[in-house]
Amino acid sequence: MRKYIAVALAIAMFAGLFVVPTMAERPEMVRVVVHIDRSSFNPAGVLNLGGHVVYQFRLIDAAVVEVPSTAVGRLKRLPGVEKVEFDHQAVILKGKPSGAGKPKPSQPPQEVPWGIERVKAPSVWSTTDGSSNGVIQVAILDTGIDYDHPDLAANLAWGVSTLRGRVSTKPKDYRDQNGHGTHVAGTIAALNNDIGVVGVAPGVQIYAIRVLDASGRGSYSDIAIGIEQAILGPDGVADKDGDGIIAGDPDDDAAEVISMSLGGSADDSYLHDMIIQAYNAGIVIVAASGNEGASSPSYPAAYPEVIAVGASDINDNIASFSNRQPEVSAPGVDVLSTYPDDTYKTLSGTSMATPHVSGVVALIQAAHFNKYGTILPVGTFDDMSKNTVRGILHITADDLGSPGWDVDYGYGIVRADLAVQAALG
Repeated sequence: MRKYIAVALAIAMFAGLFVVPTMAERPEMVRVVVHIDRSSFNPAGVLNLGGHVVYQFRLIDAAVVEVPSTAVGRLKRLPGVEKVEFDHQAVILKGKPSGAGKPKPSQPPQEVPWGIERVKAPSVWSTTDGSSNGVIQVAILDTGIDYDHPDLAANLAWGVSTLRGRVSTKPKDYRDQNGHGTHVAGTIAALNNDIGVVGVAPGVQIYAIRVLDASGRGSYSDIAIGIEQAILGPDGVADKDGDGIIAGDPDDDAAEVISMSLGGSADDSYLHDMIIQAYNAGIVIVAASGNEGASSPSYPAAYPEVIAVGASDINDNIASFSNRQPEVSAPGVDVLSTYPDDTYKTLSGTSMATPHVSGVVALIQAAHFNKYGTILPVGTFDDMSKNTVRGILHITADDLGSPGWDVDYGYGIVRADLAVQAALG
C-alpha cells in the first residue's frame, strides 16, 4: 500500500498537481502589536504560527510581533492575547528646505536664529542655559543625529536606535541619514560657542533616539519602543534606586523631556499606553501638531498628556500649514539650525516649532532643579498656575489670538524669559 501511495505522489508532482509554494506565493509577513496577559502569553505560540516576537515591552503589557498575514486571526486566539493592533506609520513634520546647507570646510560665525530670539531664550542664559549637573535631559525621537557635529557633540549624552524593533546603541545605527533629527537637536541644544547657531537651551544634555528611517518614516511600534527607552535611560532601569521618583531624580537617568517632531493619523492604544507611562513618570512630552492645515493635531500630539505645538512665522502669524487647536505655538517658519556633515540649513514646519518648546521646558526644569533640587510636575491642558510646567507655559505665553486659549495659537507663543521667572518663583 505504501508503495502505491509513493507512486501516486510522484505522478502528482510530475503532473504539476503537487506544487511547492514559491517565495512569491508565501504569505506576506505583517507586523502587529499584541496586548498581552503576561501570566499566560507564551512566545512559542507565535513561533508555531510561523512568526516571531520582535520586541516585548517592559513598561506596558504588549509585544511587537511579526506573523504571516494569513495567521493574524489565529494569533488573536492564542492564550494570553487580549488585543491585536496593526502597526501604523508616522512621518517627520517639516516642509521643503528654504535655504541651502552652508559648506562644511569653514564653520560660519555664530548667529542667533530668529526663533531663539523670539522666545527670548538669550535673556535667561545668565540664569540658566539648561545645564544641571547632568540631571535634565531632552530625548529627541527622530531620524537620529549627526553625533560629531561641532555644534552638538558636547551636549550629546546618549544615542540609541529602535528601528525595526531592534535596540542598538552603536553610533552607526543612530546616525542621522535624513537631516531632520540633527536640525531639531540644534534648535534645542546647539552650543553657545563661536560657530553656527545656538539653541534654546545650549547647556542641556540630549538623548538622540532614532525612531525614523532615512526617508523620515517610522512605525508606531518603533516610536513606542523609543519612548520606553527614554523612560529607562542609558542604564536600562527606570527607577534604579526604587524611591518612586523617575524624572528629575539625580540617581536615575530617565529623560525629563521627550520631543517628537513627527506624527500620523492613527490612534493606536499601545502608543497612548506608553505615553501615559512617560507622563506618569513625570516626563514632559512635546509633539508637533502637524502640517496638514487640519482642524486638530495629529497623533501623538492629540493625546491629552502631550503638549501639541503649532508653528508661527517671523511676523507672529500662524503658518497656513500648521494644524489648529495646538496647546501652544512657537517659531516654525524659516528656522536655521544644525544639519548633517557639520552644516546648517533653514527648514519650516511644526517640526521646527516643537524643539523651541522642548528647549523652553528644559530651561524651566533646569532652573527649578538648580534652585529647589526638584523638577516641576507636568500638569494638564487646563492648568493656569505656576505649580506645573504646562501651567507656566500657558500663563507666560504671548497671547496673540483671542483672549485665553484659541484654535490658532493655543495659549500663545512661548516665552522662555517669563517661564523661567515663573519657575523660580
